[in-house]
Amino acid sequence: MALPHPYGTLRCSAKSVHPRRAVRATATLLTTALLATMLTGCGDEKSPTATSATASPSASVSPNASPTPPLDRDGDGVPDSSDTYPDDPKNTPQQPPVSLECDTGNDWDALLVVRPGKNGRPDFSEVWAAKPTSCDSQAEIYPVTETEKAALKTSKYKDGNITTLYEMCAAVDPEDTYLEADYAASSEQIPEINAALLLCPTYPYAKKWREAVKRGQADADLAAQGRIFGEGTFRVGKEIKPGTYVTTDVDGCYWERQNASGDTIDNYFTNSARRVQVTIRSSDYAFSSENCGEWRPVR
Repeated sequence: MALPHPYGTLRCSAKSVHPRRAVRATATLLTTALLATMLTGCGDEKSPTATSATASPSASVSPNASPTPPLDRDGDGVPDSSDTYPDDPKNTPQQPPVSLECDTGNDWDALLVVRPGKNGRPDFSEVWAAKPTSCDSQAEIYPVTETEKAALKTSKYKDGNITTLYEMCAAVDPEDTYLEADYAASSEQIPEINAALLLCPTYPYAKKWREAVKRGQADADLAAQGRIFGEGTFRVGKEIKPGTYVTTDVDGCYWERQNASGDTIDNYFTNSARRVQVTIRSSDYAFSSENCGEWRPVR
């Protein structure tokens, strides 16, 4: 640091001050006084003002912290913000929520929602809690999950539409025909009920549905054997089996047993009857009936 001086330039350091010219002896006292005054500005090169002006940031401030990672609830490496299935690490395709208009008794147009469930099955719990007796989907429903695709295949529907299955699963009508005692599902109803049970295996009346299917399947087997049949003319031993058969609740029922020439062996007619029974013999050529409904083997 250079200091102006009447006798020349002085330089200060932390240890001493060096005059560039010799100080005259006659001016010793004056020089000494001036030096004392000048040296008060010398010393440490770091003055308090300079120190405060150039002070470094506090040591307590940490280095740049890592940014907070995005949420990923299922841990599949896909952030929730862009994960179609944020709660499923396998990202299994799911049917979007399905809106249904239902009759709950109190509300004829209750809007209920079927949400995605586990294993590709829809969750009907919210709908069942409202106890609707019937429901209509607001849009057609097509399979997305593997379970829905299996249901479509089981139903034997040809148009690829599973809307009816959703509507069947949603309604919990205690007076539904399928729930009647001894009801046997038809050959067309059996695959449809089985398909619905794939979508809603915990359906409130699932047990009765399965019983109806079981009875229907038993009837289908009997029909295939020629032991359940309706009105018309049938060859005995080829189309129907000989045996004793019964029909119930008939009006204007007529039947006849025929020989190979088409002649009548025996016949019967009734205007109205709760029960009609006939025994078809193996020697009969054909059996014919009209307005008698369905003939079933006597149990």
